This record gives sequence, C-alpha cells and structure tokens, in this order.
Amino acid sequence: MLVIGLTGRACAGKNQYAQVFASHGCEVIDVDSLGHAALAESKDELRQAFGKNIVIDGKVDRKALGKLVFSDPEKLRELESITHPKMVGVCKRLIREAKAQQKPALILNAALLKRMGLEPLCDHVLFIKAPLLLRFFRCRGREGLSLKRFLERERAQMDIVPEADVQGLDVVVLRNHRSKEVIHRQIITYCDTIGLRISSQR
Repeated sequence: MLVIGLTGRACAGKNQYAQVFASHGCEVIDVDSLGHAALAESKDELRQAFGKNIVIDGKVDRKALGKLVFSDPEKLRELESITHPKMVGVCKRLIREAKAQQKPALILNAALLKRMGLEPLCDHVLFIKAPLLLRFFRCRGREGLSLKRFLERERAQMDIVPEADVQGLDVVVLRNHRSKEVIHRQIITYCDTIGLRISSQR
C-alpha cells in the first residue's frame, strides 16, 4: 500500500483532491479533523497553557483559540506541541489498519505534513497550489475570515511550501484550476506516473 502525503496552504483545494482519491477506492485520513479530537482530549492542558476562558461549557472554543495562536507564533508552537503528537499517533494507527485491509493507497490530507513530521510515513508527497486571492475568497466564504485573519494564517503557514525533495521523497505540484474534471484528470495522470492502480469508479 502506498501512502501519499497531500498538502498545501489553507483553502488550496486539498479536500477536493482527497475526495477524488476516495472515489477511486483510496483511504483518506483528514489530519485536520483529527485536530478537533486532539483539542477535546487536551482540554486540561489547553486551559493551563492558554487560560481557563479557552474552555467554555466543557468544550474548547476553537475560534477564540485560533485568534490567539495565529497572532502569536510562540503560542502556536505551544498548541502544536500539545496536539500534534496525539494526531500523529492516530495517523500511524489508521495507516496500519488500512494496510491490513489491503487498500491500494492511503492519502494523508495534511496542511502541516512537514511540520508534524509525517513525511517519514509517506511514499510520495503531492502539493496542491492555488492563487492567494482565490484562497482568500474561499476562506472567507467557508469560515468568514477577514483579510487580516487570513493573512495571519498565511504567516503561520510560511513553511508550507513545495520542495523538490522532502525526506528523500519527490514532491509533485498540482495547480488547482477549480474544475472537477481537471482535478480528476490530474489525479489519473499522477497515479499512472507513480504506478498506482486505482478503481475506475467516479
């Protein structure tokens, strides 16, 4: 089973690509969604690190936490030191389970693939790229972010860049042109290139 790291900056369209991989029989791990569970598991640590107001009615206030950490690199690193190990542990377990089920490939859909140290788990890395303005409009439509908040998030993701070589792995860059047909063709071509046989289901 091949493990493919799928990465890119906020609102580049990673989920669109992940959905197409899933439609062809590949297992997909949405690493960002694992972060929600990691936050819930880490309530006590987060309250201690960021103050009691970060937990309201027994739940982590993700919006308030986001405002806090994306405007302060030190606080962001502290948050990641709490949640990332839990998320990586879940990824390793899900990869083992997918291998046991003999899935053709598993897609690690993770914006912070490199920062989290997930590259050693991957056989290939796929970087999705989209123009800054397009990503801002998507982010505003999806999360209601202002330009200021979006740019804060951009600064926090400055290390998410396509590199020619990540831990000895080739990185392929695909440009997201928004058309589902284009994305489908890109993935078919990409899978042919790496020798991955996928189902014809769409």
